Amino acid sequence: MKKQIIILTTLVFAIVGLSGVAFAWNHGQGHGKKGCRAGYNSPMANLTEDQQTQLKTLHQKFIDETAATRAAMRAKKDELRILMQTSAPDGQRLVALANEAGDLQKALMVKRINFALEAKKIAPEINFFAGGKGFGKKGCMGGPRNGMTMGDQDNDSTDPDTIDK
Repeated sequence: MKKQIIILTTLVFAIVGLSGVAFAWNHGQGHGKKGCRAGYNSPMANLTEDQQTQLKTLHQKFIDETAATRAAMRAKKDELRILMQTSAPDGQRLVALANEAGDLQKALMVKRINFALEAKKIAPEINFFAGGKGFGKKGCMGGPRNGMTMGDQDNDSTDPDTIDK
């Protein structure tokens, strides 16, 4: 039974850890005057002012609606980390926390999918769920890091996009 708990805990930590790395990955983007790749034509540049405004509003709604979930997920991960540093970690509590963190992560993914589907209605030509820079980032630095992207479907999904605020 103890081996099963250790294996399950290790598996959960690996999944949570790797998914966090996947969402935080910077995709090797460098620095430049106009973002990571000077001269890259952002798909946002081809949208009307109305579309850009609608997308900014939708994105802010996503951020507002997921703030509590993201904070709770960070708290669970912090608690997991702290408990693992104790001299006698409680395996059952760790597994329970890992399951709670996983449930929060699933809820956040559902919100991300709903955001991407709504954004597709505004600008169908843009891939809102590809890898790469976060929605709303300016250049390589700054802006929200929420995992959502504005990757152009016709270009490599790691190409950066910018949105002027």
